[in-house]
Amino acid sequence: MRSDFLTTLIIIFGIILGVAVILYLFVPPQVILKFLGKSTSSSNSASFKISYMYFTSNGIYAIIYNAGPNINLSNMKVTYTYSQNSYQGTCNIVTNNYTLPSNSQETIELNCTNEDTIISNLLSNSGSYLFSFTYGNTVQQAPLPFKISNQ
Repeated sequence: MRSDFLTTLIIIFGIILGVAVILYLFVPPQVILKFLGKSTSSSNSASFKISYMYFTSNGIYAIIYNAGPNINLSNMKVTYTYSQNSYQGTCNIVTNNYTLPSNSQETIELNCTNEDTIISNLLSNSGSYLFSFTYGNTVQQAPLPFKISNQ
């Protein structure tokens, strides 16, 4: 009698463990949280857009619009890729105010690796660059020379 109960208990535990493993392996966490009635959206997620990018003989600039909560620009990562040979580099943001408030726009200067070469290539129409701006899990891309779109 006691061994029947123990066998039943082991079978039930095995089924529960099997279901848990299958859920873990094949079901995204957002689906499980939604099923449990938990919110999967974060009210602090970044929402920004690169409105425009331009360059002069002295520098590279981006106009960024923040539609979400405040953004600390010192935590934003900027990288670029050159179209001609896929060369990649990084940029630092130079601005007077590193906090970009919600619902505001700011022009930022980019201080990039090999910046003289970038500007020289752009001035001579030798290829293009794709810049990626990353803040948290949000990534926005903008090309130079900039192409206006309806997005």
